[in-house]
Amino acid sequence: MEKRPESENGKRLRCKRELVHCPPTRMLSVPRVMEAPFGEAKLAAIAVELKILLRTADMPGPMQERALRCTRSLLDANLEKRPNPTRIAMSLKKEFDGVYGPAWHCIVGKSFGSFVTHSSGGFMYFSVDNLCFLIFKTEVRPLSNTNA
Repeated sequence: MEKRPESENGKRLRCKRELVHCPPTRMLSVPRVMEAPFGEAKLAAIAVELKILLRTADMPGPMQERALRCTRSLLDANLEKRPNPTRIAMSLKKEFDGVYGPAWHCIVGKSFGSFVTHSSGGFMYFSVDNLCFLIFKTEVRPLSNTNA
């Protein structure tokens, strides 16, 4: 380890660093940075604000925002106790069924595997603290009448 220079009274001296300006020899073409659409940037800001890690989604921005805000409010409402994953999943499912129609499914837990088929525009996977959330929608088809 290199020793710092000391003054006459034994205190260490700070080394001064000089900045050297080097003129560019040639200009490089740099590709233009593409900005994310406003909706994605807004959603990312919301996720950061709510301390949620969005892992993957196939869902419109407003639906994602609703899921994130509902999840955060459910977790914040239960601060004195450990969160109950079953109740949180039930509440999120009921919220999405009520607002966006039937056949929503929600899985909440610390460790789970999944392999699901979902409707287009109806899938979201995210995590908050040590809980992971999977919300997806399946298609509902009426049963055909076989007694006719």
